[in-house]
Amino acid sequence: MNLFIFCFLLCFPLIYCFDSAFLAVFLTGDAKNLLKSKFFRSHESSSPFYGNTRDIYCEHSTIQFNPRSDIMNKYKAHYGHVQKLTILAYAEDEHAQAILVHSAGSNDSHSSTNQYPHVTISVSNVEPYTPVYSNDLWKRFVDDRIVEIKMDEYDKPRSIAINDHMSEWHGKLNSNEKYAETQAYVKIINEVIDLNGIICVNNLWKNEKCGKN
Repeated sequence: MNLFIFCFLLCFPLIYCFDSAFLAVFLTGDAKNLLKSKFFRSHESSSPFYGNTRDIYCEHSTIQFNPRSDIMNKYKAHYGHVQKLTILAYAEDEHAQAILVHSAGSNDSHSSTNQYPHVTISVSNVEPYTPVYSNDLWKRFVDDRIVEIKMDEYDKPRSIAINDHMSEWHGKLNSNEKYAETQAYVKIINEVIDLNGIICVNNLWKNEKCGKN
């Protein structure tokens, strides 16, 4: 096989991965700063520990990762529209921090394909704790029966309660086939905190505006 073709095929999966598009509700500077000041805190496996501040996110809530072209075309009419996200709860463990959110207050709201729509606050980015772990973190709380989440008509979280009617919980999440046991914390957000985000696709989101392709 031609050496050039061999190298191209070897690198193609990596190139494809980095070029994957995603639709999201992108947060502007004020919302990102609010999340960083209110929720981010350094811990042993947080990104500052590794000297890598790009792993502090607070950037977006994913609607759909790597959507089909027909889905992309459907959403083009909504690019630049404002979508409100209400914060339901905050969670963290030794590897990540995330808030659980609910889309509210607009006929132009779009449900996430994630089981637990969220905004990643920070993640260690040490395998297997990459940004997709934020969704799994909430799933671990549910699977361990630490929290109970009530769904809306779109089968997305509308409200959350911690067992024994507590407002917060600290303890250990059980290990499973993918993740080791971790120390974790979850807190219900009783105050009303709404985030205004903008619907866009990642490759058009620049300078806090959704461009046109």
